[in-house]
Amino acid sequence: MREIIWAVVIALVLAVLSQFLLPPVLENKVEEALKERLTEVEYLKVDIQAWPAVASLAGRFHSVYIEARDFLIDDLSIGAFIVQGRDVRLNPGVLYRNGEILLENAADLRVTVLFTEDGINRYFWEKVDPGKKFRILLKEDGTVLRGTLAFLGQELDVNLQGVFAIREGTRIVFIPKALTVEQLQIPQFLLQSLVEDKALIMDLEGLPVPLVVDEIRLAEGQLYAFGHYEK
Repeated sequence: MREIIWAVVIALVLAVLSQFLLPPVLENKVEEALKERLTEVEYLKVDIQAWPAVASLAGRFHSVYIEARDFLIDDLSIGAFIVQGRDVRLNPGVLYRNGEILLENAADLRVTVLFTEDGINRYFWEKVDPGKKFRILLKEDGTVLRGTLAFLGQELDVNLQGVFAIREGTRIVFIPKALTVEQLQIPQFLLQSLVEDKALIMDLEGLPVPLVVDEIRLAEGQLYAFGHYEK
């Protein structure tokens, strides 16, 4: 009888210790792996909860929260990246061996990505406009690409109004809608030929968590992309 009591006590002690010790060890391992993947990340927080904690050995978690701020992914500047999930199943082998997050399933997992106006412009200048003749302005009521354009030997002041749209689930694309040059409205048939080399495509496929973008929202100087995990 005494042996049974001691066995129960030891089992309870181990369960309590694992509840307190396993999550921090796992969180540190995930943080280390993310730091290697997210270039120049300035802030990173990982909160992984499993009940009981031993369920994490099978890759099963009650909740997962990841927040990363100010980093680069494939040369694209990300202001903030937030993952919130419940009833999440991760690949335990990859998780414990490399600290990498390989999703196998989730009852609900939402992803928020924040782009800043400065970050978008740095990417735009590097990929599209190395001469920095244009600048993207993010407003609550829309987006404007403002700059100068060479036309018939003259430098003209240009305001190109457009919208950001979702393409192929992970791509955010700037689509021109109206072009004003020197206060003159340019006909639609000339719009495409004048701005065809100014296409901006931001692809989120390289983020640590696979997502499908559902919605885009604009704020002053900011663009938010909201998405969910899809197998």
